[in-house]
Amino acid sequence: MMDSNTFELSLEQQFQLQCLHQEFQSLEREQVISYLLDTMQQLMMRDNHIRDLMKDSLL
Repeated sequence: MMDSNTFELSLEQQFQLQCLHQEFQSLEREQVISYLLDTMQQLMMRDNHIRDLMKDSLL
């Protein structure tokens, strides 16, 4: 059974999120979109890497 706290942000993560929020306030819309797309690409690459690692570990 999974602990319900597993998916909560740590205090450090909450702080980082607040810093990003403040930083984004000063950016233009196009800059925010670019940042978002870059972040999504990195997340997708991470997911692919995790998937490949899991697949390799099952073999």
